[in-house]
Amino acid sequence: MQAGFELLEHQADVGVRAWGQTLGEAYEQAAWAVVGLLGARGEGPGTIRTVRASGEDEADVLVDFLNELLLAHETEDRSFAAIRVSSVDRTTLVAEIELVPRDEASEGVPVKAATYHRVRVERRSDGWVEVQVYLDV
Repeated sequence: MQAGFELLEHQADVGVRAWGQTLGEAYEQAAWAVVGLLGARGEGPGTIRTVRASGEDEADVLVDFLNELLLAHETEDRSFAAIRVSSVDRTTLVAEIELVPRDEASEGVPVKAATYHRVRVERRSDGWVEVQVYLDV
C-alpha cells in the first residue's frame, strides 16, 4: 500500500479522505487533494515558505493546515510545487511549501475553507494514519 487520497461526495461540500504511513504523510496527502481540487499544482523551482498550524487536537491542526494553504493560494495567487510536513504532533504542525506562479490555463474548483464537519484523524490497526475532512466549495 502507498500513501494517497480520494475525494468523497457530499451534498454541498467536497470531502477528502487521505492516508499515509505517518500523520505528516496523511496531512500531506490531504493537502495534495485540496491542491488538485483547486487546479493549483505547479512545477518548481519556486519560493519556499514555512507554514504553521495549531489546534487543540490533531483534527484542529488538519483543518488549520488546509486553511493556511488555501490562504496562501488565494492571497498570493500561486500554485504549489511541493508540500512537506517537517514536524507534526497532536497540537502543532510545521510545513515547507514551494509556491510557483499560477498557470492561467489551469481550471479547478474554488474552495472557501476546510471545515470541522465530520473531520477525523484515525490510526488504523495496520499502523497507517487516515484523515477525513470536508471542504466548503
